Amino acid sequence: MNTQTSNRYNRALYLHKISIQITTKIKFRLKVHVGNKDVEMRREQRTDLWTPVNSLELIEESNITVAITSGHTVCGISIGKLDAQATVSYQEAMQAFWSSTNIISRSVVFDQQPATVTFTFRPSQTWEATRAAIDRLKKEMESYRNLMTSTTERRIDTALNYGVALAELNPMAKVAFGITKATFDVLKEQRKYDEMVSDLAIGVDRILPFARRTLKDVLYDETNVLEELVRRLHESILDTAAFICGYARRSQAMRTLNSAINSKDYAKIKSLNDEFNKLKEDFDRAVDVEALNIAKKNQIDRLLEQLRPVREANYQDDRGCMEGTRTAVLDEITAWAQRGIIPDTPADKASVDNIYWLYGMPGIGKTSVAHSLCQWLHKDGNLGGSFFCRRDDQNLRDPKRVLPTLVSKLAAMWGPYRTLVARALHDYPQLNPDSISGELLLKPLQSLRKHPARALVLVVDALDECGDAETRKKLLNSLIEASKSVNWLRIIVTSRPEANIQPFFTPGRGPCRDLEFDTQNDRDIRHFANQRLLSLIQSHSLPNQWPGALRFNQIIHRAGGLFIYVETIFRLLGASKDPDKPLNRVLSGKQEDGSVELYKLYSTAIALCIGQEAEEAETFRLITRAILVVATYRPLSDATIASLIGEKANVVKTWVNELGSLLYRDETQNGGIRVRHLSIFELLTGSSCPSEFHISMKQANEELSKYCLQTMNRELRFNICNLETSHLANSEIKDLPERVQANISDALQYSCLHWSSHLCSNPNPTSDDANRLLDTFLTGAEPLYWLEALSLMGKTHLASPALWRIKECNEKSGQKGCHLVDEILRFVLAFTTPISTSAPHIYLSGLPFMPHESTLRKNVQKLFPKVMDVCEGRMEQWQSCPAIWHGHTAPVTTILYSPNGRQVVSGSYDGTVRIWDAATGTAVGEPLSGHTTWVNSVAYSPNGRHIVSGSHDKTIQIWDAETGKALGEPLRGHTDSVASVAYSPNCQHIVSGSWDKTIRIWDAETGKAVGEPLNGHTDSVHGVAYSPDGLHIVSGSRDKTIRIWDVETGKTVGEPLRGHTGSVDSVTYSPNGQHIVSGSQDTTIRIWNAATGTVVGEPLSGHTTWVNSVAYSPNGRHIVSGSADQIQLWDAETGMAAGEPLSGHTDSVNSVAYSPNERHVISGSEDQTIRIWDAETGLAVGESLSGHTDSVHSVAYSPNGRHIVSGSADHTVRIWDAETGRAVGEPLNGHTDSVHGVAYSPDGLHIVSGSTDTTIRIWDAETGRPVGAPLIGHGNLVTSVAYSPDGSHIVSGSWDCTIRIWDAETRTAVGEPLFRHEGPVTPVTSVAYSPSGRCIISVSVDKTIRLWDAETGKPVGRPLSIPTDSINIAYSPDDRHFVSGSRDKAIQIWDLETMKPVGRPLIGHTDRVTSVAYSPNGLHIVSGSLDQTIRIWDVERGMAVNNPSRSYTDSVTGAACWPNGPHIFSGSSDNTIQSCSELDDLAKGDSNYRFIRFLLTSSILGDHLPNINTASEHLIQSSNAGFGISKDLIDPNGWVRCADGILFWVPGDCRSGLASTASVTIPNAGHHRRVRIDLSDFRCGHSWTDVYGGVQ
Repeated sequence: MNTQTSNRYNRALYLHKISIQITTKIKFRLKVHVGNKDVEMRREQRTDLWTPVNSLELIEESNITVAITSGHTVCGISIGKLDAQATVSYQEAMQAFWSSTNIISRSVVFDQQPATVTFTFRPSQTWEATRAAIDRLKKEMESYRNLMTSTTERRIDTALNYGVALAELNPMAKVAFGITKATFDVLKEQRKYDEMVSDLAIGVDRILPFARRTLKDVLYDETNVLEELVRRLHESILDTAAFICGYARRSQAMRTLNSAINSKDYAKIKSLNDEFNKLKEDFDRAVDVEALNIAKKNQIDRLLEQLRPVREANYQDDRGCMEGTRTAVLDEITAWAQRGIIPDTPADKASVDNIYWLYGMPGIGKTSVAHSLCQWLHKDGNLGGSFFCRRDDQNLRDPKRVLPTLVSKLAAMWGPYRTLVARALHDYPQLNPDSISGELLLKPLQSLRKHPARALVLVVDALDECGDAETRKKLLNSLIEASKSVNWLRIIVTSRPEANIQPFFTPGRGPCRDLEFDTQNDRDIRHFANQRLLSLIQSHSLPNQWPGALRFNQIIHRAGGLFIYVETIFRLLGASKDPDKPLNRVLSGKQEDGSVELYKLYSTAIALCIGQEAEEAETFRLITRAILVVATYRPLSDATIASLIGEKANVVKTWVNELGSLLYRDETQNGGIRVRHLSIFELLTGSSCPSEFHISMKQANEELSKYCLQTMNRELRFNICNLETSHLANSEIKDLPERVQANISDALQYSCLHWSSHLCSNPNPTSDDANRLLDTFLTGAEPLYWLEALSLMGKTHLASPALWRIKECNEKSGQKGCHLVDEILRFVLAFTTPISTSAPHIYLSGLPFMPHESTLRKNVQKLFPKVMDVCEGRMEQWQSCPAIWHGHTAPVTTILYSPNGRQVVSGSYDGTVRIWDAATGTAVGEPLSGHTTWVNSVAYSPNGRHIVSGSHDKTIQIWDAETGKALGEPLRGHTDSVASVAYSPNCQHIVSGSWDKTIRIWDAETGKAVGEPLNGHTDSVHGVAYSPDGLHIVSGSRDKTIRIWDVETGKTVGEPLRGHTGSVDSVTYSPNGQHIVSGSQDTTIRIWNAATGTVVGEPLSGHTTWVNSVAYSPNGRHIVSGSADQIQLWDAETGMAAGEPLSGHTDSVNSVAYSPNERHVISGSEDQTIRIWDAETGLAVGESLSGHTDSVHSVAYSPNGRHIVSGSADHTVRIWDAETGRAVGEPLNGHTDSVHGVAYSPDGLHIVSGSTDTTIRIWDAETGRPVGAPLIGHGNLVTSVAYSPDGSHIVSGSWDCTIRIWDAETRTAVGEPLFRHEGPVTPVTSVAYSPSGRCIISVSVDKTIRLWDAETGKPVGRPLSIPTDSINIAYSPDDRHFVSGSRDKAIQIWDLETMKPVGRPLIGHTDRVTSVAYSPNGLHIVSGSLDQTIRIWDVERGMAVNNPSRSYTDSVTGAACWPNGPHIFSGSSDNTIQSCSELDDLAKGDSNYRFIRFLLTSSILGDHLPNINTASEHLIQSSNAGFGISKDLIDPNGWVRCADGILFWVPGDCRSGLASTASVTIPNAGHHRRVRIDLSDFRCGHSWTDVYGGVQ
């Protein structure tokens, strides 16, 4: 070791000072000798202390001698010499150092008086560190002395020099990381000056990580492979600890720094180091093999993140009882908590007192005691976790946060528990971390095989400030169960003695203590007050006797045992320049009860701050109202409060400072201002508060609503976070949180989140000022800016509830602006996806699709002139609630209203659950996906927070009703389809019925099955329901019976209810619980007496097929039933039908339900739709917007080109507006089978249709009503119909092999049928009149085309034979040619006079041709085919003039040309009708994409749609006329994408009808819109902010 290092790590002991205590008037001198050397000393002025002038290092084997000398003088003459002497040896000084005193005293006699000489020594820094390390090692070793373990005990009795004893230690499981670390600390110090132990220190250092994790965790887990290694490690650590303590002592006392090491010590060090190296190698191998039986640490950490612990709930080091107070209480509870663990004792017998209740009145110091307990327990390693509740903190008052936080803390404290918690979260995903049932706390505890080395304690403070009475009971039950599950877990609960808490701590259920009756309370409070007094005297330079015994005793007496009183009064006095003034005021008047005195003290503190000025009092109330009311949501800082209320920040800060005895700033909440104690809030808002500073929470909420609205109107703005591009979703902006903090002030964030809660907190109308501010907010662009802020903050889901609150509040109070709130709500519901996904798309995707007449749109359109233009198909106004709700893609199986009536939930065969806005019929958000097959049943929880669904996939899923997210994993247990689910009235349980013949009850919080399945039915269970009181469950089964079950016992109540002769598919209780109604496949409904199980009256008969669903009205007066035939309302008392059946669905009705306000009935059907009905009138609510629901077989233009008529396999004829693509009126219903042919009369007044039902119908084109009776005569399906050019006749062709001519006016057949095409079976596939009206042409499957004389009905010439049977024919406008489309994929033009082909066949289709038509000028032919394409052909050249137009997803079944111009309409088996623009454009190769087609110039392309290059050709497809965006660019959520990200979002009802200015699509249903988009002025990407035209 070099000199520099030696000096740095010098080990030495120094003489620090010498003090003399002597009583004499004689002057004396002090002489000090070390060995033979005199030491110069310096006396400290006016003291009896001497210190060496120079640093004095003690020398080994030398003594320190102090001599006291003096010459005795009389009249200036020395007459003698007095002296005394004291000596200390070097060994004695070293002994003092090792005993940690550093002091030695000697008694001498001087001047015949006793004297004391005290030597004080100072070790060098190195020696001090060494001694401290060894002291820690001793303490660690002693702390493990009496530990017990379940493994075999093995005693080690080791005596260490200098009193360090190690006894009764268990090497298998007791001494863990503490000893290892302490040993290493000693070695670290020793190696600084002794290279011999360097290798040993390195060896211990290398093993530290294993000691930390393995010794502390694995010994109590399920790992057996490591036990032998752990035993060896433990013994090695103990051996090293014992050796190093002695070695450190000997190395100083017996040898110099450079002396040779003792050979015995050398051998020992080498042996220990070799063992550590061997252990490290063995551990490496063992850990690789065993892997500790757990996942990687980061995987565990990720799982534990699901717990979301509340960090602010932990205890605080700077809070607690004053030292010297509450010692008896703390000692008692600590001793109870730390008492030993009795091995092999059953938990339920050993833990009857494992939970401790500490209670007392407000202000008595419960929380301080809890903080001190946590500090003590943490110091001793016993604290498992803590949660300090607070009524004025959203997180700290939420009972759902308590257990996850405690579980997280306990898991961090002890590794085996951490492992099992992570395993439970992984293996049992249905465990809800937020559940207060305690499943996640209990399950890992019950799985532990071993216990920790010491008891672990959980502390819950101020339980009375957490949740409500009901949730507190649940929480306490969970904590008690946890304390019973293992005998090493202790739980401490503090609270006020609330009535809902006391019953849990009756005698025999655990120790409890009332702090009010603490025998040391008076002494402690005096001590506490005295310490506060001493601090006050010092800080204010008061006399030592202030304030006098009398007034001091008055303080104690008025405190009434409440520490909060003493704390508050001394804070108050400390804030005053003259403490006498406030003290005299506090002590004036008659002394009263403790709580009354506390309130008087608070009042005095406020009065002293306010003074006599009314203005000051109002300022106090203003600031305090804001502080108290915002604390309900979160405390706000001085600056934020000032910003909200419009006050200077320094003013608010000064007030808070002056009220420091009552208020404080919580640094864990960014300096949010809080009351120091709940009792302060209770005084200020209670009736006993003096009027001059009483706080009205009603007024506070009114004011905050105004402040929030003012803040939003002032600070909200466009692009508030300065986003550079619109291509990114919010989640893709890496620095978004920092942007939000920098650009959205805390006051604005608070306002955006809570303005509606403040505004609607009172049932009475809001103030005029608030209404004016609200009107300003609603009538500008602020609602959009508000949504932008919420989007950026990730709080979009709060928008809808906020607007609902405002809407309902306005409706109750009759305020203006309801329609504006409704508009904004409609906007939020319609555009939830873009709003929540990407803030810029509030403007880019939301505004373009808003209705023309929307007030919100009109209010903001001037500010946003450059948004994408929906140039055609935009809604005129928000649609009223439609009679039919579309969204599911398969039959709707189940439907139900939410408890508040705002929403509807539905389940479907498409495997999804959907939430709908009940007022508008708008789907809320995206479908809830998770089930793997169809959903049979859904139910809302009575509180409306959750939805449960049961599926054919045998599972049950719980969903968050607000966010739509699945809560945990599906509930598994049934072995077959789950047919029915229902919530219990108290929301705690879910019942399910299954095809596996069982009923199961589930805990709604944990997802765990409660008890065994309910067995009794002998076939599938199809319906279940709870009774209104929650005591019973009713079930209906395919075994034709109904059973009633006792919820608590799981046993049946009485005999099964028998009467139905078919499967019972639906059951429910009446609202009063007295009756049960059931619906059956026997087509009847029965009402039963719930108490006796007897039938009430006769069955309700009227349905003609089985009854799928029944429901009571909320008042119990009516029943609604849904069947395969209809919906029927019934009088529940008389059993009579109430009115006519509700007709409208086109297939079986699977589910029915009443709205909570009884005004509406809602139904779900096999026809994939939901309908809403007026419960009183039985009429459908809203207008039907349905389109075709099956293949479109035929289309035709009206003569004026304004309308299109279509015939479909859905049995209907529909009329469409040719310009807008919207359905005109209702479907034309009358045919009972597919409609194959439609045509307009030449005057456009009538429509004719032919059907598979063998009839022909004539319709009034204006009214849609049938004209007369059907035309009957054909014996098989009618394939084609056409009017004569003069409109006097109709021709029809049929599969009965005939052609008929009909008088259009009389609707009678003209003459005999035109027989017959050749062959035994020769159906006619198409007929048409020639333009002159003289001839009729027909096509048949006999592969011939025939001409007929229209007047005589006789054939004209010979039949024209063709290679294959034709599907369709059409005349040319000049009456010279006709064209045919054929099954051979070819199209042929024919000369009408010669009946010979004109040119070669037109080849291009890849499947049979289904439809052909001439353009009005005769220059082009359009054709449709089963190959899903439309082609345009040049008649003269006989060539295709366009690429195939693949607009459809199924075969093209009909095509027609517009009479007034070159537009083409076509129908398809994909249920849609499409219109294409001018033939000339199409002839240029302009492809029409199914979903979206844009025509843009190259300059627009370059400016506004970035990265359109060769790399993205698979996404963006170009042509000479422009470019198209493939349907593949629209994702399932409606986003149109480009290479850089998202372009814009398309509403669901526009996606199948979206087109460019080149094409039009009429969707397959009226709830879809055909929309054209003009992107010529569209701004997106980095230029997205150009949409805004206002001033920033």
